[in-house]
Formats: sequence, structure tokens, C-alpha cells
Amino acid sequence: MKGRARVLAGLWLLAAAWLSAGEALARCAPELVQGPRALPVSFAAGAKGRSVSIQFYGHSAFQVISPGGTRVFTDPFGPGLGLPIPQVKPHVITIGREHPHHNSAWTLQGAPQILRGLGDEGMGWAEVRKTVGDVIIYNVPVTQRTFGATTKGSAFVFEMGGLCIAHLGDVAEPFNPSQLRRLGKVHVALVPVDGTFTVDPEGAREIVRQLNPHIAIPMHYWDDAERLGRFTAGAQEVRRHGRGPLAVSREDLPRPTTIVILGHDPRE
Repeated sequence: MKGRARVLAGLWLLAAAWLSAGEALARCAPELVQGPRALPVSFAAGAKGRSVSIQFYGHSAFQVISPGGTRVFTDPFGPGLGLPIPQVKPHVITIGREHPHHNSAWTLQGAPQILRGLGDEGMGWAEVRKTVGDVIIYNVPVTQRTFGATTKGSAFVFEMGGLCIAHLGDVAEPFNPSQLRRLGKVHVALVPVDGTFTVDPEGAREIVRQLNPHIAIPMHYWDDAERLGRFTAGAQEVRRHGRGPLAVSREDLPRPTTIVILGHDPRE
């Protein structure tokens, strides 16, 4: 009987560990914990109470730093934009579109992992599910726009410090129910505001309504005040942060949704 009790106790502990792993991962996207390909457990769920740093470098490029110091860089641009090249050394780079304004990983320092959301030279979607340090990273297929046509693209979600941060890539239309399930709960949304290659300002507002994040940060608006004004029109809370990193913690998330405009360039 004692041996049986030990076996039952061991099974209970395994079940408890599995449930706890599911809870850790379910906070952003519940369906990712189902099936044999579930993501491994990260330290993200236990990192509440410590802030995440979000730094904007222009266009769609951000560096997001976890409470544990893991540095994630999104959509690095090349010199063609005329913006200063970031002098950073990230641990991992995510690329949601295969274009020099988004995939110029060679401009950054160090030897980071590069996670590409597209394969087949940018024509097909590539699934990403990865844990780097104390960050869980996964991607979601989206529709992008090019001249006269739509094409495949990739959004990325970063789970860190008890937060779910979604970089929506060059998304060109509001999300369907499947995409919303894959994205899961979003606390901070990095939203393109363009109208040529991505959603226009009104489409970006609809995406913010769909996701209902605590914080929405506009990107990809080409420093165009008119575009930005159309996006912020009617918003209950709009804040300008300046060029320094934005610190965000789970405990201090605002409500209702607050649009935070981050500065990025000494010309501003």
C-alpha cells in the first residue's frame, strides 16, 4: 500500500506540474498549451512585480527587455530609412516581414538568435514557438499588403514579466476569430498605423478595439502627424512618453486603453 501511495503521490505531483505549466502558458494564448507541441514553461509567470522595458527606435523597431534581462529586438531596419541604426546587442531578433525595413538583422551587434515569421523567401508562414531566457515567444499569421496585392505576414507575442506584448507586424486588416484566439490576451499592443502597406489609422483603431489592450503603442506611421491624429481621434487616454524606454509592469497597467506615443529620434 505504501508503494501504491507513493506512486499516486508522484502522479498527483506530475498532474499539478502539468496544470501549473498550462496556467503559465494559458495567460496569453490558451490553445498553445494543448497537444504534444505545447511550449515549455518559462520563468515569465513568476516575474510579476518587476517591470518590462520597451524602447522604440522608429518604424517597426523596438527593443523589449524582460525583468530577467532578456533583450528582444523586433523588425530591424536598414540604412534606407534614414534613421539612426540602433547600437544594441539583443539576445533574439524577430522578423515579421522580409523587407529591408524589417529584416536588416545584420545592422545589430552581437550574435543574436534570429526568429523569422516567414519562410519560402517571405512567401509562406513559418511557425515560431520558442523560449529565450525568461521570455516565451510565439507568432501568429497575419495578412500584409504590398503594391496591388495582399501577402502573408507574421505578428509576434512576447510573454514576459506577467505581461503579454504583441508586435502586430505589418497587419493589413482587422483580425478574424482564429487570429484573435492565437494572439490571446494582449496587455500591450504595438500597432501599425499606415494605410499603404498596413491597416490605415481607422483600421488600427478597430484592431485596438478588438484586442482591448491596456496600452497601445503606434508604429509604422512614418512620423506623420496627420496619420497619428486620425489614430488617436476619440481615444479616452493619450500620452506622449518621449525618447526614453517605457517601463511597464502588470500591477500598474492603465484602464481604459491608453495610447502611448513613444519618441525615437533626435529630430523630434
